Amino acid sequence: MYVLCLFLTGLQAQTNWTVTGRVVEESSGEAMIDVNVLLYLPDSTLLTGVSTDAGGIFSLKTDRGGDCFISVTSVGYSQQRFDLNLSENKKNVIHTDILLRLSDTELSEVEIVAHRRQMVYKLDRKVIEAAGYISASGGTAIDILEQTPSVRVDANGELTFRGSSGFKVYIDGKPATVEGSAALEQIPAGKIENIEIISAPSAKNEADGIAGIININTKKQTTDGWSGMVNAMGSTVESRSIDFLTSYKNPKIRWQTSGEASRRYLVSDFDQLKHINIDDTLTTTHATGERKSFVDLYAIRSGLDWYRDKTTWSTALESRYRIRNRGGRLHYEDTYLSNITGIETGASYDGHDYVRLHDLTLRGDIGFDHRFSDDGHNLTGTFFAFYEHDAMEFFYTDLFDMDGNRAQGHRAWEYEYRTTAQGNFDYTLPFNNKDGKFEAGYYFFTYTEDGDYKVDFYNPAQGVFERRDDMYNRYVFRRDIHALYSMVSNTHSKFSYQVGLRGEFIHRKLENNKAWARHVWDKFDLFPSAHLSYTFGKGSHLNLGYSRRITQPQLFYMEPYVVYVDYYTAQCGNPKIRPEYTNSVELSYNRTFGEHSAVATLFHRRRTDKIERVRVPYHTGVTLDSISNVGNDYATGVELATNLQISKWWNMDINGSMFYYIIANEYKIDDDEESLNWQFAFNNNFDIAKNTRMRLESYFVGPSVSTQGRVNEFFYFNFSVRQQLLSRRLSATLNVRDVLSTAKYVDTKNGMNLDSKTTIYPASPLITVSLSYTFNNFKSQKKEEKATHDLFEGTNR
Repeated sequence: MYVLCLFLTGLQAQTNWTVTGRVVEESSGEAMIDVNVLLYLPDSTLLTGVSTDAGGIFSLKTDRGGDCFISVTSVGYSQQRFDLNLSENKKNVIHTDILLRLSDTELSEVEIVAHRRQMVYKLDRKVIEAAGYISASGGTAIDILEQTPSVRVDANGELTFRGSSGFKVYIDGKPATVEGSAALEQIPAGKIENIEIISAPSAKNEADGIAGIININTKKQTTDGWSGMVNAMGSTVESRSIDFLTSYKNPKIRWQTSGEASRRYLVSDFDQLKHINIDDTLTTTHATGERKSFVDLYAIRSGLDWYRDKTTWSTALESRYRIRNRGGRLHYEDTYLSNITGIETGASYDGHDYVRLHDLTLRGDIGFDHRFSDDGHNLTGTFFAFYEHDAMEFFYTDLFDMDGNRAQGHRAWEYEYRTTAQGNFDYTLPFNNKDGKFEAGYYFFTYTEDGDYKVDFYNPAQGVFERRDDMYNRYVFRRDIHALYSMVSNTHSKFSYQVGLRGEFIHRKLENNKAWARHVWDKFDLFPSAHLSYTFGKGSHLNLGYSRRITQPQLFYMEPYVVYVDYYTAQCGNPKIRPEYTNSVELSYNRTFGEHSAVATLFHRRRTDKIERVRVPYHTGVTLDSISNVGNDYATGVELATNLQISKWWNMDINGSMFYYIIANEYKIDDDEESLNWQFAFNNNFDIAKNTRMRLESYFVGPSVSTQGRVNEFFYFNFSVRQQLLSRRLSATLNVRDVLSTAKYVDTKNGMNLDSKTTIYPASPLITVSLSYTFNNFKSQKKEEKATHDLFEGTNR
């Protein structure tokens, strides 16, 4: 933050004039913090100056009337200047929202010379600027998030935040078509403007998602005319992608179309040792081999915004076809020890397993934003619906003896048809000269899934696959949510607050051909939120937030039938699973000093009815992972992040987190599971030439615990270099992940009559080359350089 060092020592008279206003970013409409707002006389003599607070608000006070002007500046944005006349008839001047636009010329310099802050803290969220982390080039939103303190990605690419995967994903303020990590892996990093992490969401946001909300703001054109960008990527594990974004804007409309075709791989060497004691036999299975997964995505989206009088209308259409494949070729060495006779026998097998999921999604969005006045008094409404046609999951496992004869096997098919609709209306009424506002709204959501599950098992005696009618399952699931909320927020000098209350009625119904699985669940809940902020001046802010949240169990948690991931690992849902509830509070202090910044956050979270997979013996040599409410858990810790501008050519960012985590679980063998979780990132950016940047990343990820075991610590190093060409319209980036091949994922589980140890070695070093080209008015945006712990494949084994 720019620190005002000139004070008017001769100012003794009482202040007579006040100039107030708000600064927002033109492309996103978001309030901007720490923007420099300076008041000058016509001869450029500085009268006074301030920086905007967490709500983008500024207030200038002076005893000098007459002609003057305001200068509004922020790194990477075009300067704004406004002439004023402070007369005796108007002592309080209220300026309409000041829009700052990313600078075409300055931003190119920002990419290589100046370093925009990687993370900005606002009243109820932190914003990650996707504009300089070159190691995310060619990647996805997961590659951008992984460097954030307390974010961890497991060996299957699943993201957790402060130990929880219960987060909601939004894109441009609207819910994503799919949930969680599956949504993040579908968003190319090259299309992302910034990412908002709302760890203690306000009552305005839907209550689902105990870890909070991750909102992806995509790039949008802000200047008139045609613009576009194209990104392409390829890697040594044969991942490849190409995506594009093209846009046209004039004063009346903005039209934008984007598309993607990609295949992204995870490849790992897999080693698992299991001991299972069931049916008077101790079975030891040692599985080794390669596991590979990939996601194919073909998507196109087109949207139109048009501006008429005081109303902005928007509509969009989207179509996506997704294929997710996961499989492996493993060798099994089995031994069977009879607990009765003490006789030990053995067998060797080669196994092939394969899971394929595909779906075609059609989605439509429509919305409006009506301004009653220019002071923020408005009414907005959004509605979307999507239909997932012929979503099919196919599972097969085969087990062959060493002569190549099939010993066991199974085939399973699950056909699903899904419909989703959601809408909300939000009303905002400003007061107190726009420093405060009252907000209220209504929200509805409905989801229906119609599914059919069939399974065949191999009969060795007959040499054929036979249908298991006793395992056939037919279901219809529906969830409806209706909610009302209200919030009040205000700013008094250096103090800001926001309080709100949300009420939600939830209806859940599962129809099933198995009588024991049928159920209806209705409940009304209240979800309060509160946020406080205090600005000390000179770049210091203190924020306090509280939020109560819920995680609704997804249908796959409730599916009451057994599927086989491989022949030795089965999974089953629990139709009676209860939702999780969380109360979380966090206190953060952030300060900028010169070109440096530092942030510290203390947090505590208490979760009840934690949902987790529990591994139990199923039959000889086979384990079953079932869904259960395992108890309560608690996380208390601290996050630290520092950005240091060592010199004009060297920038360093250091972040880390440490939190104490305990599970008071109902499946414990001895004591409750607990761990001191930590992770640390030390990254350096070097501008080795005007258009060349290099980045070195070091990541150290500490251990973590689950209900039945723990994941060991691991560490790895990344290297990236980017060269910009053709007046910075073309960027070429080389990324090398896990340079020294040190990443290793070790997961141990212990339970009654079983224990297992899974070790996964990712294919490394992983080399990726990406190209990005922009034309016309699209700003050349930096891509997020991120820690990527999604190095492994095979954690669900």
